[in-house]
Amino acid sequence: MSEYRAKRPSNPSDDWKLWLVVNPGTWLIPILMAVLVVALAVHAFVYANDDYNPLRSDVTTVQAEEVA
Repeated sequence: MSEYRAKRPSNPSDDWKLWLVVNPGTWLIPILMAVLVVALAVHAFVYANDDYNPLRSDVTTVQAEEVA
């Protein structure tokens, strides 16, 4: 078995090496667009379901109490 062990990165002093691979000039806008798509999908899911929708949950609760 090899006894060589790679040196572990000492963060945050090695964080600058990430930007050698991920160039913000190339990837910043696509990353932000992906974040926007995920945020819109989460919001669409939440507002489409009455169980999670804070706008409809109070109305259905009040209507259920009025019927009973």
